[in-house]
Amino acid sequence: MSPIVTISGGGIIGNYISSRLNNNNIEAIVIEKSENISYIDENIRTLTLNSFSKKLIDDLGISVKFAEIKKIKVFDGEGSGKIDFSSKEINEDNLSYVVFYNELQSQLQESVLNQTIFGNQIKELNDDREQNYCTVLLSNNEEIHTKIIAGCDGRNSNVAKLGLFNETRGDYKQTALTFTAKANLDNINSAYQIFSEKGIFAIMPLPETMGGATHTIVWSIDNKKLEGENAEDYINKNISYFENKLNTEIKIHSKILSFNLSNHYFKNYISGSSVLIGDAAHSIHPLAGQGINLGFADADAFCEEVIKAYEMSIEADRHLILKRYEIRRKNMNLLMLKSMDFFVNLFKSNNLYMKLLRNIGLSSVNKNQFLKRFFINHAAGKNSL
Repeated sequence: MSPIVTISGGGIIGNYISSRLNNNNIEAIVIEKSENISYIDENIRTLTLNSFSKKLIDDLGISVKFAEIKKIKVFDGEGSGKIDFSSKEINEDNLSYVVFYNELQSQLQESVLNQTIFGNQIKELNDDREQNYCTVLLSNNEEIHTKIIAGCDGRNSNVAKLGLFNETRGDYKQTALTFTAKANLDNINSAYQIFSEKGIFAIMPLPETMGGATHTIVWSIDNKKLEGENAEDYINKNISYFENKLNTEIKIHSKILSFNLSNHYFKNYISGSSVLIGDAAHSIHPLAGQGINLGFADADAFCEEVIKAYEMSIEADRHLILKRYEIRRKNMNLLMLKSMDFFVNLFKSNNLYMKLLRNIGLSSVNKNQFLKRFFINHAAGKNSL
């Protein structure tokens, strides 16, 4: 077997890359360690796609249910600072789209079933720089000869370990709780984000469901506040604070999922024939919901470089392909990570002067149309390279 691209990891980003490249007559296979296709269980976890990411999956013919977000309202629960974003300010129909993670993953996985090797993972990489290919040894001892190995296998990437990439990690010392809920908010197409001493609370509309849930909630809480009590107890004790802020009753509709929050990034995205993409290369705080969108922007840039190179030459220079991808994405991703870290530190501070600063800052941005459009365009994916 000699595909042009061998992808480690059959998640959303890996499957997207395989589907897009194969649609352009560039053979790309997926190596997935799970035994078979993952079927939808209970829809709890959601993703917020910006317009750029949604267009990428639309262009593949992937169709999933989604909820439209036309307005985003951000405010400091401890003060008066606030900022409102509207799709009208950038002449777009919507700012973003909420989809169920399981539904998008299943649709993408179905699209590349014939290009997926299940129940395997890469255990050894042997680069032959002179011959411009790499020999990949799988856990079942099968060998694959390939030009490029794409690590799309998450923040504990096996490709990153085998390629001896240099990683930097950080710990937010927070836990994210996510669940679906029933709420009667005035505007069904609005998302709300509240910064407070009780955590960073985001509530967004859900795609239509059979069970009657209307919203998804992502609540990031300092670990110290969760010491000695389970997540459900903490939510039941503190959710009334956000009900009062939003003037609505919020009823928990699903089980509660929890994730420890940390970040990571790599000094380099490429090593020999290996390249890191999406969560394998970087991860950030979920407060702006941009993690998946950075992954899609990575995937788009990578696919563009591969397709462009193979349209020009059958023996494309893989090092040039990977270097162009790295140049396009590495600094942009690092800037986003540092920006998220700044906002997390700013809004978790209990210092009186920091509280005053963030209130003034939010209100000032809200009055400045140039800055508002810049932030909205960035969140919508209109500033992608």
